[in-house]
Amino acid sequence: MSRTLKALLLVVLVLAACTSGDISGGPEAAGPEGSSVPMIEAPGVEGRVALLAPPEEEAGEVPVFEWKAVPAAATYRLAVVDDGGDVVWAWEGVATSVALGGVADRPEGEAGPVLAGPGSWSVVAVDQEGRVVAVSAIRSVAP
Repeated sequence: MSRTLKALLLVVLVLAACTSGDISGGPEAAGPEGSSVPMIEAPGVEGRVALLAPPEEEAGEVPVFEWKAVPAAATYRLAVVDDGGDVVWAWEGVATSVALGGVADRPEGEAGPVLAGPGSWSVVAVDQEGRVVAVSAIRSVAP
């Protein structure tokens, strides 16, 4: 398993606090044009979070992450890691769209996290009781 994948899974594990079992690298799902993308595996969790944006390439230094709502979700947890396996940013909230750093129109030069190189991101949906109800694929992203 790559260092990036391990780091992303660790972030998701910490953020998700899944009570139903371990979260680990899981099976692959169909990606764009038939390619395969790694999925987060959460035992007992069958729901999937569909990732919508940003594109995998040319997302910019402050990309906006977007996914489809999950009916049973009360909150979402997003993790972004760089290709070196370092955590770039993690977020929790009710929205289904958030800019890196949490500020949609951050002025250029203002302090905050940036996507300086290639990385990966993933989302976990959590219900009102704090249980993981859906997980996403682990998607690549690059500025």
